[in-house]
Amino acid sequence: MPELQVISSLYLPIGEENLLLPNVSVAEVVEYIRPQERSDVPDFYLGDIVWRGLALPLISFEVANGSPKPKKSADVRIAVLNSAGSDNEKLPFLAIMTQGIPRLVKVSSELIQEDGEAQGPAEASRVKVDGEPAIIPNLPYLESLALATKK
Repeated sequence: MPELQVISSLYLPIGEENLLLPNVSVAEVVEYIRPQERSDVPDFYLGDIVWRGLALPLISFEVANGSPKPKKSADVRIAVLNSAGSDNEKLPFLAIMTQGIPRLVKVSSELIQEDGEAQGPAEASRVKVDGEPAIIPNLPYLESLALATKK
């Protein structure tokens, strides 16, 4: 009998939904940091934040996915994501705004199932984990957007 693989993951709340990411892709979740804004940039780009001495582009997942900019909630946080793309020397990390406190979740093949088509370019897929809906983000797409904002 094959051994069941369990992946420690995080639900990152965005609006009324959750992103689902493996723990290893999230470097840290921090309190909201006011970004340094720039003019003449796409709407998805909220500005740069300084994290551990690095300037990171802060991306709105919702806007990158074609939805309106969400209202900032009282529980807003920033998730710093590890870059996994081929340009990770230029962009070792990127940041996305979340709308609440992340939750740990254990994901296995027995608990996860597809839940419809991706509903925008920032989504890789929609799933349910033990009946709870979540979005798996399209990280290469988000990384390409973040790279495009680099000065």
